[in-house]
Amino acid sequence: MTALDDYGLYVAEERIVRYDASGRLAHALYSKPGDGTSKRVGQLKGLQVRDGFVYFFETGIDSAVLKRAPLDGGAVSDVFSFTLPDNRYLSEATGTAPGQIYYTTKRGSIYRVSAEGTSELLYPLQTMERTRKNFPENLSLDASGRLLFIDRLLNAVTAMEPGNPASLQVLLDDAAVRRLAPDSEGFELMDVKASPDGGYTVVLSDRLLLLDGRMNAAGDLRSTVLSGADVRNHWLLWIAFAMGTAFLAVAARLAYVHLFRRRFPLFLKQLLVIVPVVLVCMILLSNFIYNSFAARMEDQMQNELLLLARNGQQLIDGDRLERLQSPEDYGNEDYNAIRDRMNFLFDGQEAEQRKGLYSTLYKFEGEKAYIIMDDDDGVNMFRPAEDSEENEAVRTQGTVLGGRWKDAEGQWIYAQGPVYNSAGNIVGIYETGRDLSVLYQENQKIYQSIIENIVIMTSVLLAVILLLNFLLLSSIRKLRRKVLEMANGNWDVEVNIRSRDEVGDLGEQFNRMGRYIRQYIADITAFSEASYRFVPQQFFRALGKKGILDIRLGDQVQQNMSVLVANIRGFRQLSSTLTPKENFNFMNSFLRRFGPLVRKEDGLVSKYSGAGFMSLFPGHVEAAIRSAIAIRQELSAYNEHRKSSGYAPVDIGIAIHRGPLMMGIIGEEMRWEGNVISDDVQRTALLEQMSDTLGASVLVTREFFGQLRDPERYRHRRLGRIRPEGMEEAIELIDVYEGDPEEMRKAKDRTKALFERGLALCQEGRFYDARETFVEVLKQNRLDKAAKLYFYLCDEYYQKGTSAGWNGTLAV
Repeated sequence: MTALDDYGLYVAEERIVRYDASGRLAHALYSKPGDGTSKRVGQLKGLQVRDGFVYFFETGIDSAVLKRAPLDGGAVSDVFSFTLPDNRYLSEATGTAPGQIYYTTKRGSIYRVSAEGTSELLYPLQTMERTRKNFPENLSLDASGRLLFIDRLLNAVTAMEPGNPASLQVLLDDAAVRRLAPDSEGFELMDVKASPDGGYTVVLSDRLLLLDGRMNAAGDLRSTVLSGADVRNHWLLWIAFAMGTAFLAVAARLAYVHLFRRRFPLFLKQLLVIVPVVLVCMILLSNFIYNSFAARMEDQMQNELLLLARNGQQLIDGDRLERLQSPEDYGNEDYNAIRDRMNFLFDGQEAEQRKGLYSTLYKFEGEKAYIIMDDDDGVNMFRPAEDSEENEAVRTQGTVLGGRWKDAEGQWIYAQGPVYNSAGNIVGIYETGRDLSVLYQENQKIYQSIIENIVIMTSVLLAVILLLNFLLLSSIRKLRRKVLEMANGNWDVEVNIRSRDEVGDLGEQFNRMGRYIRQYIADITAFSEASYRFVPQQFFRALGKKGILDIRLGDQVQQNMSVLVANIRGFRQLSSTLTPKENFNFMNSFLRRFGPLVRKEDGLVSKYSGAGFMSLFPGHVEAAIRSAIAIRQELSAYNEHRKSSGYAPVDIGIAIHRGPLMMGIIGEEMRWEGNVISDDVQRTALLEQMSDTLGASVLVTREFFGQLRDPERYRHRRLGRIRPEGMEEAIELIDVYEGDPEEMRKAKDRTKALFERGLALCQEGRFYDARETFVEVLKQNRLDKAAKLYFYLCDEYYQKGTSAGWNGTLAV
């Protein structure tokens, strides 16, 4: 385990720990503090388990010590030590016995350490060109003592017998990796280990490839499976969470509903409402402030990284970078000069500003990019970089760009800029970035500060609000006492409220109301004998009367009028869910909403039914159609209000017809009622019942529609000749969808011509063609009830035929 410092760069401590078979930490075997110079990778290397001990190397600048620690804990002892040749920098080491210890250097070489501690060069072979970039990584020994390593340039597993350097052999190349794991997320070899049975385990980014001794596939591991206990505990946790959430929701509902239905002080009700609302609002406010601040901080960080990447053009000497040709150049004059310049960029920064910051230098050779320097000591020189659009854009266009990336260690934000040589050519990329977890940690401190301030502000605000409410409610309590006295029959009561505000105005109006009530009681006695014969005032004008005192039993008038019947669809089902009181409250609120739309067009509501009303329009037919469209448009706003109040939406069916009717006063001496007598009224009511079946919000007859001055101004479509059940004669009907929701209007507009063509085909007896036409309508508007109904009718007529003398009338 490697612990980094607070700035995420230097190694603070290294530990070797052992875990038991269940995955729990057993004990620590060895620990070592950081030396203050190692970046991200420490000095403990080459862990190997053998014969009840864990062997590892503790490396220094020019030496290394092989140590071993008992697996069950105990003292750590030195086994062997050796010194590195001059100007060689150890990268990895393996082996557990003197004479069989091997190590790689930062310059891409492999050495064997003799029993006397001297180093012998094994790789590269003397026949190899010294400028090669075939860097060996992940050095290990197989069961037969062969050296295994990954050739990073070729992305290949290579083996070599230490006593016979000429035995160098590629066991697994890049092409073979792609063939063995064609669906892998990445094909870069991460590690390779030899198995005791002669096989090999190759690590890719998303799996372990299990290979036999001939490098043939023997299986792979891509995921882990949780134990039954872990799965059970996982589900129990989610079930407990769901039950807890449900319990809190039910408890909150019971508390609020039960308490608010009970009689208790208004101040406590306000307390139960105001406190949660203020708390929720303050929490949302704090989160909004934090999110806005965090976004600005991230943008600012990105801009700073872009500036650093742009400064890399002047910071990095491109000519020196070009002179670095292979890992052999590690630590030479050009390398150290570039390294010093990269470190100089951060030397003047405060530690807090350096936190989580890293830098990487790439070099282009042709179109391929190689990592030359990195803040991670585990990244070797001339490691091939992954091809990316960003690298290509920097190389070809010289742009400075930024972005994000993530890996198993976290998320990072970065910026890249080009590096130029003296000739002005782009020879590399300078990249700098920062660990976003550092930013998140800092933002959490700021969020905590915001929360603390919000808590203080909320406490003060709630205290002020509650104090003001308590003082204001004192006047309301006084007014309440006087109202109760008046309700108990004390009509002479008056209230004295001294506050000069709305409550004071309410007190004055209460006193004034009391005086009016006393006067009204005297007047109502004389008026009560006439009031029981009350009839709707809308009849007065139609009958030519001035008021209720002019009405006489038997008054009547006969004339052509438009009849509009509007009913709530599915009212019986809705009514069954309401109490009688809720039913009356609902209908009264419904009629208050839509009744004025009839009066606005000079219509009169003739009759209220349990699910709607019937209205008459003695004027021109436009009044009725305008009222119907207004009702449909107001229905959308009404349903939005119901939705916000927690109620289900309702739908209204409307039918309009025009014809002669008789309107007058019927009854007996002690009970009068306004009534309308006409067959057209019953016909209109029947059409309203059909409107839902035909999918029409406003269903009108051709007789009515033909009397409109400008019928084409209203969106409509013909429904054909229909003989409703219970009627002997057919009626030509029209669907007026001007007041439908926008989506429905557009759907019917798109299919109008197609629908009416299908209707014409049906009436001509071409039922197959009509059926297929209605299918096309339904493909474009699957909610078209009329098209669906006509499809089935045409299909029935096509399958069974029609009656003799059929004239195109549809029986619905």
